[in-house]
Amino acid sequence: MKRLRPELSRARRWSRVLVWVTFAVVLALRWNFPPEPQPASPAAWGPGDRGGWRHHRPPTPVAPPQSEVPADLWRLHIEIAAADVETLRGYSWNGWRGRPPGERPEVRVRVREGNAVYEHVALHLKGAAGSFRPFDDKPALTLNFSKHVPGQRFHGYSKISLNNSVQDPTYLCEAVSRELFAAAGVPVPGVDHVTVLINGRDLGLYVLAEGWGRPFLRRHFADADGNLYDGGFLQEITAALDTNSGENRTDHAALDRLRAAVFEPEVATRSERLAAALDLDRFFSFLAMEIMTCHWDGYAMNRNNYRLFHDRDRDRMVFLPHGLDQMFGVHRSSPTSPILPAMQGVVANAVLSLPGAPARLRDRIAALRGEVFLPERLTNRVQELSRRLRPTLAAYAPEWAEAHDVHVAALCRRIVTRAASISAQLAGEAPVLAEEPPRRRVNRWPAGD
Repeated sequence: MKRLRPELSRARRWSRVLVWVTFAVVLALRWNFPPEPQPASPAAWGPGDRGGWRHHRPPTPVAPPQSEVPADLWRLHIEIAAADVETLRGYSWNGWRGRPPGERPEVRVRVREGNAVYEHVALHLKGAAGSFRPFDDKPALTLNFSKHVPGQRFHGYSKISLNNSVQDPTYLCEAVSRELFAAAGVPVPGVDHVTVLINGRDLGLYVLAEGWGRPFLRRHFADADGNLYDGGFLQEITAALDTNSGENRTDHAALDRLRAAVFEPEVATRSERLAAALDLDRFFSFLAMEIMTCHWDGYAMNRNNYRLFHDRDRDRMVFLPHGLDQMFGVHRSSPTSPILPAMQGVVANAVLSLPGAPARLRDRIAALRGEVFLPERLTNRVQELSRRLRPTLAAYAPEWAEAHDVHVAALCRRIVTRAASISAQLAGEAPVLAEEPPRRRVNRWPAGD
């Protein structure tokens, strides 16, 4: 062993020499070839924007039409005063890591569609981590037609969202997914498609979604005056949720009952309290459809993209889906995702901790797979909607229509694969439980049988 020590000592010395030489070379390169200066963050990002220039997305492709735009879609001309344009330019969503994103500035605009003119329409930029785009890009918008002019409606809508669909190149996931939730008995606002111009700048195709509020609620609930809560960005029901509408917006007793029920430690009592606070039948349908459509960015799997309504007629809370643009197995999901995935939502975990609840969820998935989630019908619907949009895309750029065809075909394949995967898992021919990294538990009780 004594003979090895000089050799080891020499090896250590050479290792140290090599480290110092490498360090000297790096310093020399940095000195002679300094990094390019980082571009300054545009004012629209706001102070303290997460990631700054490194997270700045490339502009969304926008181009004036090359031929006449078909007249079968509504065409909205939005006129915004110069001072209000600067106000909107100054806003950027910045709600990372639970930080409040800041108040969205609202301006009054004029909207023209055909021969109709709508005055004093309230407008603000919408979107969060994935879909927000600044004003000079292809911004997502919320328009409220009746806020300043009571009774003013746009084709029956008092409030609409104009979604830029930057996370869904088909422009179809919202429509198809909302139809599925509605067929499963879960209330959801309607969807259409429009083209949009702002001060003459043609921004192309948008997804129009009916706004949340009393007109929507009246169609689905006997009493539309309960509180409608906005889940916000990655917020649990225990957070201070914004109230979109309600006769008494300061009365949160119904929501507090649900909050208390999910953390009840005793199983039998928890079951009773959840049944008294939550519309369980609708929740199982909501949960099943989020899983079947691979809504990884929804409430159950990500505590995101949801609304919560107090149905005063039944005195129960009802979950409603939102943000249905990344569906059927994209991004953090796949068409073969498990039908009993890891859950993030505290209510989902609480319900599934009850005896017999996982079996009830499985039965609901099986029923919806046989009655609602029918791949041939769904892909036919996708193709039907695509045929309506394709001429408009082709008017802007033929290559956009060709790319649309590719994305639509991919969506149809994902739907077919998802249906087959659900059937295989129900038949025991594929894994049902997720092989996922462990997630932080947000409750204090074990899962049920």
